[in-house]
Formats: sequence, C-alpha cells, structure tokens
Amino acid sequence: PAKLADDEKYFETLAKGQQPKYLFIGCADSRVPANQILGLGPGEVFVHRNIANMVVGGDLSVQSVVEYAVEHLKVEDIIVCGHYGCGGVQAATMQQDI
Repeated sequence: PAKLADDEKYFETLAKGQQPKYLFIGCADSRVPANQILGLGPGEVFVHRNIANMVVGGDLSVQSVVEYAVEHLKVEDIIVCGHYGCGGVQAATMQQDI
C-alpha cells in the first residue's frame, strides 16, 4: 500500500531528520532488506550496502558512511550482516573468476 494513503504527513515526518541507533552494513542483494530484518522503520537505521557486505580499509565509500554514522548521527551500534548463499562471498573464495 502507498505510504501516503496510510499517513498523509509521511514524507513531511521523514524530512524532519533521522536519529538512527544503528549502522547496518549489509549485502546489496535485494533479499536482504535492513529495515525488515531488524523490524525498524524509516529513519531508525542508517544503511550501507555493497556486494558481500565488505568493509575494506581502502574503500572510501564505506569509510565515509562509517564516519558519518559515528561522528554525525551518533549511532550506538554497527551491524555487519551477511546472509546464506551470498554470491559475493562465493566469488571471493573461489580460485577462478566467475
């Protein structure tokens, strides 16, 4: 159902800001939706997604996300979440290109 049908001020409320307690670093796989896994609504979890939920030191994208989440949003916890059957993890552990 459309969010506006349930709450006419839905987008106005979201525009007021976010105060997430969590940073969720997860796989970009469409079967791994952070809000639904955690049972949280919009604004309650800050999310970074990439293939195989990688956190690599030289990755400016993940570094920027972590810094923003910790320094500016003041998240309390960082969750790195994997999932069964991850193609990115399988590819990273294979001896050959797929």
